[in-house]
Amino acid sequence: MTDSPTPPPAASPQEQAGAATQRLDALLENSPLAVIEWSTDFRISRWSDEATRMFGWTAAEAVGNRINQLNWVYAEDWPLVEQVMGDMLSGRRPRNVSRNRNVRKDGTVIHCEWYNSTVAGPDGRLASVLSLVLDVTEQKRAEEALREGMALLRAISDTSTDAIYAKSREGQLRFANPATVALIGKPLAQVLGRTDAELLEDPEVARVVMENDRRIMESGAPAELEERVPMPDGTDRVWLSRKVPYRDAAGRVVGLLGISRDITGRKQHEEELREADRRKDEFLGMLSHELRNPLAPIRNSIYLLSRAAPESEQARRARAIIERQTDHLTRLVDDLLDVTRIARGKVALRRERVDLREVVARAAEDLRSVLEGRGVSFSTALPAGDAWADADATRVAQIVGNLLHNAAKFTRPGDAVTLSLSVAGGQAEIRVRDTGAGIEPALLGKVFEPFVQGERTLARTEGGLGLGLSLVKGVAALHGGSVEAASAGKGRGAEFVVRLPLAEGGAVAAAPAPAAAPASQGRRVLIVDDNADAAGSLADVVALLGHEVDVAHDGPAALERARARPPDVVLCDLGLPGMSGYEVARALRAGGGGMRLVAVSGYAQPEDVEAALKAGFDHHLAKPASPEDLARLLA
Repeated sequence: MTDSPTPPPAASPQEQAGAATQRLDALLENSPLAVIEWSTDFRISRWSDEATRMFGWTAAEAVGNRINQLNWVYAEDWPLVEQVMGDMLSGRRPRNVSRNRNVRKDGTVIHCEWYNSTVAGPDGRLASVLSLVLDVTEQKRAEEALREGMALLRAISDTSTDAIYAKSREGQLRFANPATVALIGKPLAQVLGRTDAELLEDPEVARVVMENDRRIMESGAPAELEERVPMPDGTDRVWLSRKVPYRDAAGRVVGLLGISRDITGRKQHEEELREADRRKDEFLGMLSHELRNPLAPIRNSIYLLSRAAPESEQARRARAIIERQTDHLTRLVDDLLDVTRIARGKVALRRERVDLREVVARAAEDLRSVLEGRGVSFSTALPAGDAWADADATRVAQIVGNLLHNAAKFTRPGDAVTLSLSVAGGQAEIRVRDTGAGIEPALLGKVFEPFVQGERTLARTEGGLGLGLSLVKGVAALHGGSVEAASAGKGRGAEFVVRLPLAEGGAVAAAPAPAAAPASQGRRVLIVDDNADAAGSLADVVALLGHEVDVAHDGPAALERARARPPDVVLCDLGLPGMSGYEVARALRAGGGGMRLVAVSGYAQPEDVEAALKAGFDHHLAKPASPEDLARLLA
């Protein structure tokens, strides 16, 4: 048989120790951490290649230097490093981990984590200190960025008026910003860890909110929804909520993040816009009805006049109808313009010292036939003494007239209307009380808004645009007064009270009456209007008033006729094609002569009147001009 091989001789203890040291050295040199060994006086005895890459000094430059000779410890961190050194030399902390800033050879600052351990010699005494160093600069930057980000998120969360919150899968609040806490109305400590069922007063609202959250978490998809939540003060608020499921590292949905914004104001505004749009459509429908209504009898009357004998009863009735309906149309347009002018602050009152008792009495008599013709009992109660005010008498009469017209619309035969004027505390009170249809509570606060009316029917027997009471409020406010409405409800009548300030002192001396104008003779009148029907009908009226008439349909033709045969009076439209009425007036004034220039136009806003006077017109008449006004200006 063959002999087995002879085993190698066993290594001596010294050889085994040397081999172990070699293995350790190889491990340290290949470590991803920098390896630095110190003597007991903290002089560098080992410096690995990774230490060179980390700090910039080579082993030849570093070995043999004491810790403070390389200037590689950040100045502010020296106290910490000295404490660590002392703890290791004293044996208090033979093994420790510390963090400090170091300065590389090129001057850049890095953050390092030091794993330090003492090494004992054969005699058990301290022989050296071994440090493994990890560059944590990027980690430190990431931590600082995370802290800054968290601080920013916290600031945003704390100052946001939106409710920001996080809930667990079971619906418990894990995070709630101050807006969320305010929404719930309880301290934060009583909010965290609780569900909506425990926090919200209304159990049905809580059930709906939690069901929404459950559905979102089960779907795994974000959702946006509106939620109506009662507030601690008892009001209901509408919240627009954006909710997103959040997941753990394994991708499982573990909760829900939410941001809720109070959109109650926006919802109210949207409702107001819808209401305004509805009222606009309603107004356009009313306007169409109210404009077409008088046009029908006017057209019928024109047909009758073209066929009936001029002096017949039919012709008389037709003329009366045309007059009434034309007045009605004029009143509709005037009301619309008045509301617009008041809203834009374009109405200027012609104030004078007036006795309100006389103004109210005249307005009452003007409307008495309207009320009594409907079978409504009408009575007045006026003070025995005077009621002097610095007011626009025409506008005050408009207030009274509108209130009485309103009463006439909502009373039936057998009802009663009372108009009274009283004086107290430096104010005059004008009251109109009726026993008619009354005002529903929901409408009472809106009756002075434009286009607001009581219950409407398809018949719209009473007509109107719902502007009368709005005008009352606007005109009263222009006088420094106020108006209010009261009613016990539907079918129980209504009362309107207007309060106007009285003037200090009594009547003032009246201005002397102007001398009577001499009787006028026929004048030469030039009419300028591009609308042939308007020009022709106006020419007929002026001729009927006893004047000589010429007609032009544009500016150049008007100037030519005025030069050929100068007129005494020019009645000129403003909206002429090409050359406007303003330009015609300026050209006529530039040519000299003492003719009277009168603007007759549908442009009748205060700024239109002012522009006409600046252009050289002496007067402005709004279309349709009444024959009485024409006669006065042609006199």
